[in-house]
Amino acid sequence: MANVFSIEFLLFLAVFLIVYGLVSQRFKGYVLLAGSVVYMAFASWQAALFALLFAAANFLLGICIQRTSRPKAAMGMAVAINAMAMVTFKLLDVSMLGLSYYLFSFMAYLVDIYRGVHAAELDPVRFASFSFFFPKYTIGPITRYSELADQLDKPRITAASIQKGLESICLGFILKVLVSDKLGVFFKEDEFWSIARIGYESIGTDLAWLGVVVTSLHIYLDWIAYMYMILGLAELMGFRLPQNFNYPYVARTVGDYYRRWHMTLTRWFKDYIYIPLGGSRKGLLRTLINVLFVWVVTSLWHGNGLAPKYMLWGVLCGAVVALDAWLSNRADERLGADSGRSVRFILHLPLLLLIPISWFLLREPASGVNFIIWGMSLGVIIVLERLWKTFVVDRFRIGERLGRESLTGKLWYGFVSVLAHVWVVIPIILTWLIFTITDYGDLTVYLSRLFPAAGKAAGANPSDFGNYLANIWPYLTIGVIFCFPLVNRIMKRLRKSKVGGWILSFVLAGLFWYAVYVLIQTGSDPMGYAAF
Repeated sequence: MANVFSIEFLLFLAVFLIVYGLVSQRFKGYVLLAGSVVYMAFASWQAALFALLFAAANFLLGICIQRTSRPKAAMGMAVAINAMAMVTFKLLDVSMLGLSYYLFSFMAYLVDIYRGVHAAELDPVRFASFSFFFPKYTIGPITRYSELADQLDKPRITAASIQKGLESICLGFILKVLVSDKLGVFFKEDEFWSIARIGYESIGTDLAWLGVVVTSLHIYLDWIAYMYMILGLAELMGFRLPQNFNYPYVARTVGDYYRRWHMTLTRWFKDYIYIPLGGSRKGLLRTLINVLFVWVVTSLWHGNGLAPKYMLWGVLCGAVVALDAWLSNRADERLGADSGRSVRFILHLPLLLLIPISWFLLREPASGVNFIIWGMSLGVIIVLERLWKTFVVDRFRIGERLGRESLTGKLWYGFVSVLAHVWVVIPIILTWLIFTITDYGDLTVYLSRLFPAAGKAAGANPSDFGNYLANIWPYLTIGVIFCFPLVNRIMKRLRKSKVGGWILSFVLAGLFWYAVYVLIQTGSDPMGYAAF
């Protein structure tokens, strides 16, 4: 029942909401706690027991931090206990429902007590309700105690919140079942409309690029569909959770992209690891170490087990970012800020050479090589962004010379803005391909079809692209639309009008029940984002 896009979850949700709505405000917390425990137990009773144990331990640790005469030492030990628990489970390769998410929430809770953000919770029921809040239990958002504490006593349930929550739940369910799952069949060997069925070696370049777009939209729609469901469910219950995505495909840089993708996770790493370590305030060397350490922790957070694929991925990402910053800084110190383009390119060259080296190291890859390649790809993107900033923005200052108010200046800044968005989108959607085709041999063949230096694929049917596009274009179109905040803006405008609100409700309700029918007939795929 951990899959929120299932009939079992919908039945559980219906029973829970009826009981939750009927009880008085005084008992809603108890119903929430009971429902959360039942949800966990249905998914995995072992996971539920461990979660209860961790919650009890952190409840006591929080009180100890507040009452001890040495709060800093107590906080450090408490955070270390949680970190060791997570590392232990990963060393044992134990898949535990929501483990990383609720342990991260606990560590933030303990650090915030030490910082004086809030006091330790003394009511075990309220703390347990925060710990097991099932709408965000499995895949976030990572919620801080201060964001839920006041809401636990008095959830704000209004007619507007009920309407908004139901609409959000319907929208997420519709996107997953009727759109994302349709895109997901594109790479399934047992599906008729799958390019894997005809063999990657027999597809043309146009069909290969269509596959790149399809898989990137599939993972993205899976993610935002889940977020719509979870945020809507919380709204329906009277809670407001922090937003966890902000249309990442409109980002201008890769850093901005990842800040928009999993917003609460990025915020957690920044506030509880990067800044406490000193951030960028303690010199270049310390900054580089901090960046590298954050990426290593990120690699540990992903997936089950401390597999080399995750460790190497994090180390490579951090090393590329840190090395690039160090080389740029050294160039400014030794050669001056106006050093020539050729010198700076030579300094960046070692980073670019990491790519062919990584291909050599991965000629006999172990399972999970996708994370390693992804990390290297991310590093290359960041390096190229640095080159663009060095050579065009800092060196030539074209926009400043043309003038912001002149026609040529406006055209230049418009071009740069469009180029920035395109630059982020194209590499990012290529990296998603790495998680769709996990076999290295197949991935190599597919990349050769994307960039056919040796010519056209033997046996490729020229009509394949048109046939596949004709089958999938409606879902592609919807996916592209949801890459922009257009739908949310339309929904907000419709809600302001009584007639518009009724139209919106009827349309979403109709599509929702059709999605339920489709789900009963065909079932739903697991989330594509589950691989992370």
